[in-house]
Amino acid sequence: MLYLLCPIAAVVFTAFAQSWAKSYALILQQGATPNCRSLYRAAQKALTNPRDWWRIPHWPHSYWHRGCAVFLVGVTVFFSTFYLAIAVQRVMYDHISWGVGFWYGGLTAVLLFLVWCDLYTRLLPDAVTIPLIVLPWLIQVWFTVTLTTSNTAWWLAVALYVGYRCCMPFIQKPPIGAGDIKLYLGLWAISPQLHAGFLLILIAAVACWFIQACWQQRCLPRGACAFGPYLCLAYSVINVWESGLHVGFAPYGF
Repeated sequence: MLYLLCPIAAVVFTAFAQSWAKSYALILQQGATPNCRSLYRAAQKALTNPRDWWRIPHWPHSYWHRGCAVFLVGVTVFFSTFYLAIAVQRVMYDHISWGVGFWYGGLTAVLLFLVWCDLYTRLLPDAVTIPLIVLPWLIQVWFTVTLTTSNTAWWLAVALYVGYRCCMPFIQKPPIGAGDIKLYLGLWAISPQLHAGFLLILIAAVACWFIQACWQQRCLPRGACAFGPYLCLAYSVINVWESGLHVGFAPYGF
């Protein structure tokens, strides 16, 4: 029965995330600054209007594009269901800490919001991406836990971000935005595998090419696209059975 509730929860999470992202986009269009306060206002607006969760403003009119959109939403719900099912299994049947369940649930909500936010605004808020980068370091400081591969991945992520910021003045048209770089480094930092950085880029690039080729119906897609959803998809594919929290927090019974 608990596993049957996971798809329902995934659908509700997806609907709320798109409503939250849509409210955030409307607030930014009114001239607000993209900060934590705007995110909080958007979340409050989405929570107070639950009927608006299921209304997607930019639903495609073409049957082909609509089919692609339905497929992508289905993939999103599928991976969200997997993460929530893992949380239920770890907490209810493996008898481990409730922190694991909150980790999977919170991470699912964050990834869903980032997917919709990048699609609606082409922005990835620093208030969400930066905490993903600093989370392993904060956990080590507060709980004095030594992470496994995430420790090395975190230092590599920080080094790459510093190098990216140093090279920005010399690049006129960067191939990837700063928000995408922060999201990529944040997802790498909370991954249990050290080689996840390469796999994230590889899977995200292949998925981006495939989906854009299907969407545009051409082998060589044109134009820019929101890369954040593909990074979230790649992270879900890599870590659908485990997370950095589960691997690195063995002393706490995770």
